[in-house]
Amino acid sequence: MLRMRTDQDTFRAPLSLVCALATALCACVCTPCAGAGAADAARPAIIIPVEGEIEDGLVYVVRRGIREAERLHGQALILQMDTYGGKVKAAEEIMQALAKCTVPTYTFVDTKAISAGALIAAATQKIYMAPQSQIGDAKLIEMSPVPLMGAKELDEGLKEKAYSAVRAMVRSACERNGHPWDVFESMMDEDAGHTNIVVPGKLLTLTSLEAVTQGVAVAVVASVPALLGHIGAADAPVTRIEAVAVERAARFLTSMVVSGILLMIGIGGIMIEIRSPGISLPGIIGVIALGLFFWGHYVAGLSGWFELALFLIGLILLLIEIFVIPGFGATGIIGILCMCASLVLAMMSWTPGDWAGRPGLEEFMKPVAVVALGVMGSLAVMIVAAKFLPRTPGFNRVFLMQSMTAGTGYAVRDSAELAHWKGRMGVAKTTLRPAGKALIDGTLLDVVTTGDFIAAGSPVVVTSTDNNRIVVELKQTT
Repeated sequence: MLRMRTDQDTFRAPLSLVCALATALCACVCTPCAGAGAADAARPAIIIPVEGEIEDGLVYVVRRGIREAERLHGQALILQMDTYGGKVKAAEEIMQALAKCTVPTYTFVDTKAISAGALIAAATQKIYMAPQSQIGDAKLIEMSPVPLMGAKELDEGLKEKAYSAVRAMVRSACERNGHPWDVFESMMDEDAGHTNIVVPGKLLTLTSLEAVTQGVAVAVVASVPALLGHIGAADAPVTRIEAVAVERAARFLTSMVVSGILLMIGIGGIMIEIRSPGISLPGIIGVIALGLFFWGHYVAGLSGWFELALFLIGLILLLIEIFVIPGFGATGIIGILCMCASLVLAMMSWTPGDWAGRPGLEEFMKPVAVVALGVMGSLAVMIVAAKFLPRTPGFNRVFLMQSMTAGTGYAVRDSAELAHWKGRMGVAKTTLRPAGKALIDGTLLDVVTTGDFIAAGSPVVVTSTDNNRIVVELKQTT
């Protein structure tokens, strides 16, 4: 049966075509949106714990966390902070790394962000506070490298110079992230007096609620998950950047106190070994201590092969001066300077030649103080070792325990007894460098030159006998 085509049929086909096209268009538009939402949910939130002392080893951990956040296109990079502060230089490097980070950055003050911790918080885009947490007290102080001596005020001559640079660094961070600079200045300087929270003459430290009311923090949240919910990333998987064993060891070894102790033990052990040549326990301990010192600073990204090579060159020069070249002159002095310079450079994030990024006086003086105190401590170690270790079992091979007196069978000769050898001739039986043995008139004697090297087999003549020494020189032949 045939059916006649009506006007309604005429418009039905185009209408169906339009509906199909509309459905396809919606599918094309909605599918990418759904995919974007799924992609956002898959992007992680990176958590970096900032706990304990802020030192050079922490810089390495934070940099690794930033690289991981950028690699994974993270939704957020969160510093979970609980610190009383630490080195300003380490804080500055962390702040510079955060300024270049392409992932949104946040600070969650879990318990406290004191001193350098407050400065680092200013470098993140948003700050959140946990209940009963604090932030502030960011005054610059000078920590002593000597254990138990604590901190002291900066010298007036250096105070303004140091404050000027740190103020500019924090002010720049506040301008970039929208934090109130005047409040942070009151945390750093008790004379700023920009807020009614604290009276002039007192440093500013804010509670969690005060931080919100003063515009430092966005809100008070109970935990990191609550923070993620507040920023719209509640479903984001969390990746926590924990310091691996190597980084934890580096953080411990690069602290100022531990570095000073390692230098004291290392230098003292090597000097005891030089004083008593041979493979002995002090030398082994010294090498291990200095190895830990350089290794910790290498892992922290401060030292490299240049500093280690410079130290070894200095040590070789010092050994040459002691055992090969008579007296003590330029070789020994250069060796000592090379060793000290390598130890100072190993504690600084600066390489000679980079004059644009050269360190300030304060950054330079701290490692110098650590090295100087390490050297003085090593001298104390040597004195104690010389006094007490000979009585300790196992050390009687290193130190002479018995006095060499006439009563124990040792004869002590004076210059008068040796005077009859003056003018006599003989032959050097060993190479004189400058000490050695010579056969004088058929008698084998311990002799010394005035500084010249004399090869074995060379003719010699006794020129003087003083201070229980028989002094010879090369006999000139015609």
